[in-house]
Amino acid sequence: FIVDKQLFIWQLPDFFLRTASFVSYARKDDLQDELKEYLARPDRKRVVVMFGNSRTTTFSNEYIEQTHPNSILFNFSVPGGTADYYLYRLQLFAKEHIKPDHIFLAVSPQGLNATPSIAMDEVMLEGLSLGFVARNFYNYRPDHITNYLAKKTFWIYQYRPKIATIAHRLENNHKEAREFRYFLAKEQSSLKAERGSVKLDFKIKPPQDPDFLKHSAEGTWRDFLSPFTPDQGQIDFMERSLAECNQQQLQCTMLWTRVGPNLRHILKTRGLKAQPDRSVHTWFKELTKAMGSRHHIELLDLNDDGAMQCDYFFDSSHMASYCFPEMTDKLFEKLDRKQN
Repeated sequence: FIVDKQLFIWQLPDFFLRTASFVSYARKDDLQDELKEYLARPDRKRVVVMFGNSRTTTFSNEYIEQTHPNSILFNFSVPGGTADYYLYRLQLFAKEHIKPDHIFLAVSPQGLNATPSIAMDEVMLEGLSLGFVARNFYNYRPDHITNYLAKKTFWIYQYRPKIATIAHRLENNHKEAREFRYFLAKEQSSLKAERGSVKLDFKIKPPQDPDFLKHSAEGTWRDFLSPFTPDQGQIDFMERSLAECNQQQLQCTMLWTRVGPNLRHILKTRGLKAQPDRSVHTWFKELTKAMGSRHHIELLDLNDDGAMQCDYFFDSSHMASYCFPEMTDKLFEKLDRKQN
């Protein structure tokens, strides 16, 4: 146990860490403090909060300031963000009496599948407190709990250092390790400056290679959506998140961000494990609409025909930054109409 923790002191992790997603999670507590301070300002703008995942990170504060100058965005999106994280944050908001003017809650079928091929445990490990997990243990499968306890106890098991990675970063007087350290520092600085968003170039259209996008869609289906079994625990977290919005008298909207045409087709033509004739798309729309009806919270589906003109993607799941200005306009113009 002691040896396990000694590997994470000083700058040793720079030689074996292969992800920087923990930086985004670690930043959110400070972002919440900044949000609370901003809400207390007498000259504040309309405050919009985004709860989401990697598909909702690429907003431009500069663009928002130019085109929607009466609004400001605080982005609480995290890699792999799911409904348990939304509920966790909403409960923290209630405890701190934090009341933004509007909250978007990103939803997707990927976050509601109980049987993905690739485990989605980042939220549980990086984003939730032990107390929250303990209070809500009944919403997690037994293997989720044992995996959580094992990885929280033994960090080597969680991060799994690879000899090849360590050897590579030791080369050239630790050049790769220094570059990784610089990348982490830059990421932390950027997340702070952009209030949780990731700033990318909005002027470049990525090449839309048909074969790549087709294989990417199949990969997303294989890794995260097949076989598709509704995750009752995450469904309950989503239901409770919407109820929490109402209890706190917060204006909220569910948001299904746009995915690529190949993945849209797959979702509409492939079914659930237990109901092969019922498409994932049909199941998901019926579920979210029913939830919205119960809690009087709307679903904004950007995958509907004609919902957006821009259709450029980095991969099958992630809309290109080139399209984010249009998505930004869709969201903030919707709020303007509600306000009026």
